[in-house]
Amino acid sequence: MIETEVAIVGGGPVGLFLACELGSYGVPCVLVNDGGDTARHPRANTHSARSMELYRRHGIAAAFRKCGLPPDYPTDSAYFTRLAGFEIGRIPLPSANDARRTARANDHRWPTPEPQFRCTQIALEPLLRRRAASFAQNHIRFGFRAVAVAEKDGGVFVTAVGADEKSELRISAKYCVGCDGGRSVVRRAMNVGYAGEGGIDLNFFGGQMVASYFRAPRLLEIVNKRPAWQYWSILPEQRSIVLALDGKEEFLLHVQLRHDETPERYDFATTLRRAVGVEVPHEVLSTAPWRGGQALVAEKYAAGRLLIAGDAAHLFTPTGGLGVNTGIEDVANLAWKLGAVCRGWASPALLDSYEQERRPVALRNTGAALALARAGGGCPIVPELDDDSPRGAAARFGLFQYITGYAWGEFDAPGIQLGARYDESRIICRDGASPPPDLPRVYVPSGVPGGRAPHLWLDDDRSLLDTLGHSFVILRFNGNDGARRLAAAAGRRGIPVSIVSVGSARARELYGADLVVVRPDQHIAWRGNAPPPDGDALFARLTGLAAS
Repeated sequence: MIETEVAIVGGGPVGLFLACELGSYGVPCVLVNDGGDTARHPRANTHSARSMELYRRHGIAAAFRKCGLPPDYPTDSAYFTRLAGFEIGRIPLPSANDARRTARANDHRWPTPEPQFRCTQIALEPLLRRRAASFAQNHIRFGFRAVAVAEKDGGVFVTAVGADEKSELRISAKYCVGCDGGRSVVRRAMNVGYAGEGGIDLNFFGGQMVASYFRAPRLLEIVNKRPAWQYWSILPEQRSIVLALDGKEEFLLHVQLRHDETPERYDFATTLRRAVGVEVPHEVLSTAPWRGGQALVAEKYAAGRLLIAGDAAHLFTPTGGLGVNTGIEDVANLAWKLGAVCRGWASPALLDSYEQERRPVALRNTGAALALARAGGGCPIVPELDDDSPRGAAARFGLFQYITGYAWGEFDAPGIQLGARYDESRIICRDGASPPPDLPRVYVPSGVPGGRAPHLWLDDDRSLLDTLGHSFVILRFNGNDGARRLAAAAGRRGIPVSIVSVGSARARELYGADLVVVRPDQHIAWRGNAPPPDGDALFARLTGLAAS
């Protein structure tokens, strides 16, 4: 029996990141994962600007950016009939280096120190695992499958078995968080189901899909087109996507099976030949089935001492790459609240705000992803699309006009990535100002409480976000002395808090007040030009004790 404060079931990116976050708050945890090692099949190939910001504060964003595509490799999404045939058109997107240069130039469309990044979780998970294991109080146990989760006697008990089906690990914890995917044993123990749309039938991303990880050193030479991150093949008889993983020889191919096909009978060689137009020497490294056409969100995120996050809480169609990123933000929200409750400076009532804040974001994001999938699935594909004729050329032109009508919303969506807000939360102190509009392709930095604290480069070449640690932070503009009174009020309640003085007039204008309280998850909780009359009441509200 191992005794701890938080048990984490599932060691993918979401579970590992939760362990990293809890480690930063000094909260012991035990993580169990049924696989013996980190991922070997590439999933989660898009990491949002917000996720990259969160990786940044754990010191792994720079190392992660050294993985995947070469830094000067463009991340275009290119559309073809066959990859070695007609190019229908492309959505031009920057290389990692170009995106970073734009961010350094204070890009007003993507105001972030960490632009979105294209790379598989194969590269991310080892970085997260090492970071999680660096905290002495954490126990990371791969190779153990959770088989039973039960809440009793004021705690949670988890039983896990080893790969040999003989060794057993028992965990006693105050709380258990299920980050264990769509078939979550924790969600089943909560007796909670999904609500929403599942199993929608679309011509693509709406049915039984298969993803094949393969090596083909000559593929780019055979295709002989300008480099791209995504190579779409669109034909009347087959649609598929080939993702470039290393810019050289490793790729991932997604295809939707016909109704008479099964993953077991799937013929990868035929699929690849049809997509490219010619034979391609290749080696299949792994294959995994998955289901498209889903927008499912758990009916509840918590039941007693059991909570869920990531795919256990929401299942996406991967258009827009929102699944893992929504999960990363889930646990950034949850971890500080678990830390506050376990450390004793907040009551368990604070945990009620987790579902209240994160479930609406999941509904927003799954809906956005499904809308993109519906648009893509409705592409007008005519029999003459691949013909070398005026009718074929006209069909390709019309198809690309249709694609450009929705595809920019998939690849260039700062509002989705940076604009999640908690305006209706009981632990956010609204000040009467209107929040910016929630638009997928538009992000408006704002100091209105409820949103992510806006990024701004400071004079010493740091992001303002870099000044925010794993505690409450009081941003003080114009040297406002009221920050000390606010900090004293937090201190009386045992709440960890720091004061950060910011001398930038532009930052003061952006945040809209002399004093701003930022939560440990980097969301703004309160702002004002002077401390409220009762600072104790303010921090009681921010920690869930008086959230009327």
